[in-house]
Amino acid sequence: MGKFQLTKGTSAYTIYKWAGIVLLLLIVFIAAFAFNDTGKISVLDNDYKIGLTRITKAISFMVAILGLQVVAGFTGQLSLGQGFFFGTGAYMSAYLVADHQWPWFLTLVVVVPACFVMGLLFGIPALKIKGLYLALVTLGLAAIFPSLILLDVLEPYTNGAAGKIVDSDLLPPEWMPLDGISTGLQRIPLVGRYFGDGDLSNKQEQRIWTFFLMAILAAICFKMVSNLVSSRPGRAIRAVRDNETSAAVNGIGLSYHKTMSFGVASALGGVGGMIYVAELGIASQGDFTQLLSILFIVGLVVGGVGTLSGAVIGGLVIAFVPEWASSTQNLPGVPERWLDGPTGGFILGIGLIVLTFVLPGGIISGVRKLKARVVQVLPAPIPLPEAASVET
Repeated sequence: MGKFQLTKGTSAYTIYKWAGIVLLLLIVFIAAFAFNDTGKISVLDNDYKIGLTRITKAISFMVAILGLQVVAGFTGQLSLGQGFFFGTGAYMSAYLVADHQWPWFLTLVVVVPACFVMGLLFGIPALKIKGLYLALVTLGLAAIFPSLILLDVLEPYTNGAAGKIVDSDLLPPEWMPLDGISTGLQRIPLVGRYFGDGDLSNKQEQRIWTFFLMAILAAICFKMVSNLVSSRPGRAIRAVRDNETSAAVNGIGLSYHKTMSFGVASALGGVGGMIYVAELGIASQGDFTQLLSILFIVGLVVGGVGTLSGAVIGGLVIAFVPEWASSTQNLPGVPERWLDGPTGGFILGIGLIVLTFVLPGGIISGVRKLKARVVQVLPAPIPLPEAASVET
């Protein structure tokens, strides 16, 4: 039994829920101004870099993994092709912004429907095959994407191996007091030094503004998927995941829900690609190989399959952990010469193996177990019908 008991529908539970939301917003706000330039943290004499650019990249990965949650976590269809749609969204957005001067967010009116339709088409094989065979087909889809970018017929749109460079920044409006906020944070006793020193440069203001906009876009995506999962179609796709035969017997259209889940996942992958290229300013075919699709699966599993918050953890993991693993030069009990060279992949692999045994349900599963020891949320009581009055 938890130490604190909260019942859904009560004022205490509402305060608990809003406290979590406020804490999340506070973390986002602090991260924007504390890491607007590249910072670092030191652990065991190792320096690990943290910058707002990489955090925004993590947001793009979160949205892509959120799509995988729909098709793999909630529908049970293993897809290794999310990198294809991630890259497609990135290149389509880069082309529309660079060659036609579209605003970044307006490109979504093309990216989302296009990726959705392609997802529906590539979801058709899921009607006939599943498991490892479906994974192999979708992995092939991700593997051919870099080659497609280099085709002569597409070079006017993709710029081939040179990459599609976009010189268009998301500039904050003049009325947005980002510099004033930064100055105010710097004056806070004890912690002010963590927010820099002096006025923000134009590049720093642009970076913070982009981060806020992309965080809002990601929050909208998470809210829409949350509503989908809680709706009747969401219950249907979970039924398909748990038992296809039982779902079909109960009148659920397997073909419809499988293909639609692929479409939704692909559309979210395209949105993630737009966020990625909007932050980096270039779409390069070397960034969208099959390795990216595999990293998305890693993020899905590490965060927690079938959990929305697991997509957040997974995005952060694949954005930071590989680079941090490569930056590790000192570990207790490990000779320094063993850490020389390309040890990042080795450390990451060992960490994944350990995590699989310790937390088979992902990091979110471990967090929920710890939280259950402190807080226990009880369901709202069911109101009982009033007893009928007996006339005398």
